[in-house]
Amino acid sequence: MNPGEEPAAAASDATPATASIPDRRGTFSMVRWSIAAVLGRQLPQMVAALVLARVLGPDTYGVISAATVYVTFTTLLLDQGLAVALVQRPTVVPGLSGAVASVNLLSAALLGVITIAGSGPVADFFSAPALAPLLVVLGAGLLLKGLAITPRALLQRGLRFRSIGYGDAIGGVLGAAAGITAALFGAGIWSMAWMVLVTDSLVAVVLTVAAKPGWPNLRFRLLAEILPFSLRIFGSNGLAFLSRNLDNVLVGRFLGVSALSLYSMSYRVLVIPVQFIGQTVNRVIFPLFARVNHQKDKLAAGLLMATEMLAFVAIPPMLGVAVAAPELIEVVLGHSWLPAAPVLTVLSVAGARETVFNVTSPLMRSVGAGRLILRYEVLAAGVQLGGIVIGLQFGVFGVAVGLMTAGFVLSPVLLAIQRRFTGLPIRSQLGRILPPTHAGAWGVGAYLLIRWWLKAPVPVLAAGTVAYLVACATVLFLAHSRATRRAIDAARNLLGPDRRATTQES
Repeated sequence: MNPGEEPAAAASDATPATASIPDRRGTFSMVRWSIAAVLGRQLPQMVAALVLARVLGPDTYGVISAATVYVTFTTLLLDQGLAVALVQRPTVVPGLSGAVASVNLLSAALLGVITIAGSGPVADFFSAPALAPLLVVLGAGLLLKGLAITPRALLQRGLRFRSIGYGDAIGGVLGAAAGITAALFGAGIWSMAWMVLVTDSLVAVVLTVAAKPGWPNLRFRLLAEILPFSLRIFGSNGLAFLSRNLDNVLVGRFLGVSALSLYSMSYRVLVIPVQFIGQTVNRVIFPLFARVNHQKDKLAAGLLMATEMLAFVAIPPMLGVAVAAPELIEVVLGHSWLPAAPVLTVLSVAGARETVFNVTSPLMRSVGAGRLILRYEVLAAGVQLGGIVIGLQFGVFGVAVGLMTAGFVLSPVLLAIQRRFTGLPIRSQLGRILPPTHAGAWGVGAYLLIRWWLKAPVPVLAAGTVAYLVACATVLFLAHSRATRRAIDAARNLLGPDRRATTQES
């Protein structure tokens, strides 16, 4: 097999999860393809969201924001944790993936009917009549999402991230193009429908062709072995959705869709690193951790590497966005969106923290700690609900502050969980986060000096960005040279061409 060539067959039901553990080159190659998958989908759709926001304005975009919250919720309900169980199990009996696929498709059909029937009440909940017909179309398209779940799980199980990368990139780029084209031709809120349906249809086709998952079947008795773990994952995912989206729901309900548009557009800055960086880590680290889940030393080494990479990649950029929020909003979205700037600042800080701790979930899932995941999500949902409810009294900005505060309150709990499964002292974990945080703080100071000197948005943004980058780089190379070299070496291995890569699909 040529380097980088896919294996002849997809990861079948009978494939043990412990087979073919990739070496260091294979791991970095998988990471590259996982990055391509997430970037190929998230970046085009972020560009599309910015174009739609600028073309439609805050009021109309608020309807799209409400629809996005609902679609995210229904997507969560499609799987019931069964796909995660497929990846996590050491071995899988023949026919199990077909049974999982059947459940996914039946769930999609049922949720589609419920969405269409409930479109009116949901629109009334958000006081947005235009939302109802949009939900009818999106509900009918849920089958496309259900179709892609099992093929994606099988590809992850086989560490075939190249195929996932192709599917997500093709769907993301062409879906975004469809949405932008529709918006420019005056489609309004229907631009979202075009983007979602084109994206989901293409992703489903590409992943299904690549995975060759076999036909769905009715052998539901095969689900008994994985059902307890999958239901705990499903419950934890539901609570995670509430803790991460309840703010959007409450803002839309009590402050209106216009306020929701300001909040959700800012929230996307939190979601971008969480989804892009976090999904990359989850897709690669989870199956790798699952293969060494009884070797605490390897789990510890993997956790430190992942934490450091997340910190270097997420913290300086997010702090940069936080300090530059007013200029970014005015230049990219226009003056009508300027009230979103303070919200963007707060949520950027929250996004940096959230991204760094993205490694905790795959760690817990890899060791099969379903009960602990569920207990944590109950705690997280309660803490974040308290922060959001208190924040609602002070408007959109108050909600953002409440969400950020809740996140930092939960951080010691996550550090303790990581220590439990790896044996790493909390000090060692924080030591990997300190260097980029220190550098980002100096960068913030440099940007504020530029803003004090210059006043116009474009010059401040241009000169401030340069000053921020120079300050960060100076601090990293002078005060944290060892950590910086580790990060650079990791990035070099991650991005550099490697023609000697393993035959494992990457």
